[in-house]
Amino acid sequence: MRIGCRRVVALLQPGAMVRDAQTRKYRRTRLFVMVLGCSRKAARFLTFRSSSRIWAELHERAFRRLGGATRVVVLDNLREGVLVPDIYDPTLNPLYRDVLAHYGAVALPCRIQDPDRKGKVESGVGHAQRALQGKRFESLEQAQAYLDGWEASCADTRIDGTTKRQVAAMFAEEKPALLPLPLEPFRYYQHGKRSVNLDGCVEVDAAYYGLPPGWIGREVNVQ
Repeated sequence: MRIGCRRVVALLQPGAMVRDAQTRKYRRTRLFVMVLGCSRKAARFLTFRSSSRIWAELHERAFRRLGGATRVVVLDNLREGVLVPDIYDPTLNPLYRDVLAHYGAVALPCRIQDPDRKGKVESGVGHAQRALQGKRFESLEQAQAYLDGWEASCADTRIDGTTKRQVAAMFAEEKPALLPLPLEPFRYYQHGKRSVNLDGCVEVDAAYYGLPPGWIGREVNVQ
């Protein structure tokens, strides 16, 4: 298997203007782009908000859109995915790390101020932003439908400038090398901190859980 078949690059950048259903005003969306390293096949999604869970859910949607997962995900040092950037031992968001593990993938954050590591996805973002430039949509669903149509008719049929081959043709060769998807999607959870009460318990969503003696007053991580 070639190294390009095992690696994907993910990034989140400004997207199209879409009318918010609550305020009825146009808002700038955020564009998520995941690009396979070998074929340059991309999965692109628009979202209004970004959080650690949304970041993880976008990866899950992208894997299922591509029909398989990669062994390595190269990503920017976005707070939703990387809590502490480090060249050798970065600290990942626990939820994001567990989602990748569910799909058999590991994260490889880029070095700070090293844009060459994610050149393929930067190009993928630029292509989509030019396709969305100057357009306004009445709903997120309408904007996503337009983006999906452009993906199929333009992005997949283009000839890549580096490989001089069609993206769709290269993806047909690369897809069998992707990891198979798990039978069930990831079961999402929340995590936080709680103080141990005087009764030796912590409260999580109106439920109480006992801890060993001597933990009263201490702060613990809960999931």
